[in-house]
Amino acid sequence: MPPKAADAQAALKPPATPVQRNVTNFSDALRCMDKLYIDYGARDVSVVLEDLSDSTKKVSAGTRDMMMSALSDQSRRSRAIDVIAFGQDANNAVAFMANAQKRSAFAVVPRFNLRGSITQMDEGVIKRQSDGGVSLGSLFGIGGSTSRQFSVMGLDVAMVDTARLALIPGVVSKNLTSITKEGDALDAQATLTKVGINFSTSLQRSEGTAQALRNMVELSSVELMGRLLKLPYWSCLGANASTPEIAEEIEDWFIGMDRGGELTAYFQTQLRNRGFFDGPANGVVTPALLQAVAAYRSASGMGNGSVVDLAFFTQFLSGPFPARPEQPFRDVPPPPAAASPAAPRVGLSLQPLASAAAADGLSFQVKTSAPAYVYCYAQAPNGKLQRIFPNRFVSDPRVEPAVPLVLPGKQGFKLLPTEADSVPVACFAAPREIYNDIPAALRWGDFQDLKAIKGFGDVQTLLEAVAREPIGAASLVLKK
Repeated sequence: MPPKAADAQAALKPPATPVQRNVTNFSDALRCMDKLYIDYGARDVSVVLEDLSDSTKKVSAGTRDMMMSALSDQSRRSRAIDVIAFGQDANNAVAFMANAQKRSAFAVVPRFNLRGSITQMDEGVIKRQSDGGVSLGSLFGIGGSTSRQFSVMGLDVAMVDTARLALIPGVVSKNLTSITKEGDALDAQATLTKVGINFSTSLQRSEGTAQALRNMVELSSVELMGRLLKLPYWSCLGANASTPEIAEEIEDWFIGMDRGGELTAYFQTQLRNRGFFDGPANGVVTPALLQAVAAYRSASGMGNGSVVDLAFFTQFLSGPFPARPEQPFRDVPPPPAAASPAAPRVGLSLQPLASAAAADGLSFQVKTSAPAYVYCYAQAPNGKLQRIFPNRFVSDPRVEPAVPLVLPGKQGFKLLPTEADSVPVACFAAPREIYNDIPAALRWGDFQDLKAIKGFGDVQTLLEAVAREPIGAASLVLKK
């Protein structure tokens, strides 16, 4: 018979023979993604996970539970992903969202919906059998045979924007696994090809297809979240930007983000995370942003120009982060030092606003004396504090003094009064972005209880420890 590897390739029909890599699971890739979330400042990714059904009715495994585990393992340290289960017990996504809104302390719903299914289970795609025998006259004979069977299993998953119930372009994952079984052997082998690499897993016959499916689910979770957040997920799989498949995807991202008006804000956010830029992520090109791009290009060995082209985007995603400059580039000078060492450089004030209707909940306005990065918290009915800004709807904490921040404003949550007809809130303003450096006690997703925090004073203490200076603080009790 032909070599087993050749048959596996024939079953999957890849464009070329990839590199072979033996894996038992993708645990290392999941941990790598967790680190990417921290490095790229990803947070507040709220996902409703539907039941990932088996359209073929041939695979008996908990696909949704596997995906939940994979996403959970990706956010052990970063806590970037908040997963809400949604199964067959709910009528449909719209009804589930309405129910989730009622259960939330601040009437908030998840931003994304992950859906998909096992779409393919073709058994016996390729079958090989060899027979042989020896006969000694009519008295004695001996024979033997060996067989090999290949099956192909497919998993398709995609991400939906819950606000529009529309698929997010390009945020999909489609994977095929070939499962090889040799005669009556007690083991089998599963092979899936991605980013120019063959991932091969040895399976016990008792495991059936479950472990092969788990590997596909874990790989799909890496792809899906990387594509959603525009992170170099391929580095967690051992691939690089020179792989044709990856190079094409990077080009797709570059063109799609440019045409969608997302590219400038992406660079503003990431250059700020990397210490080259200090300004809003509003999609407006400014002299400071061009200076930051030029400095980053120079530090990466790409010359001194400020051009953002595909080559720079590729290097920005796949290359190591260069050393930070002494000071980030700004269009507005930083706030001057306060008159007293104990006073903050940024002044902050909160003012309640009248709501149009009781169903809209309560609202308030945040004003700063200088450009600042604002973090706001509210006390939920259970007494715990939750971060309400920045959040899944507005990720940029930058607030300009000429443009006060209104909360909730048009953001997708409500400040509903408790039985005491009030909602305590507090905001803090720092002269620079500090969220990426906050300790674990504050590193929870938006609208999640801060379990180890007792009051607003604890939040201020932790934020000032990160900022290494006093920060602006103001609190308010909103009432009906």
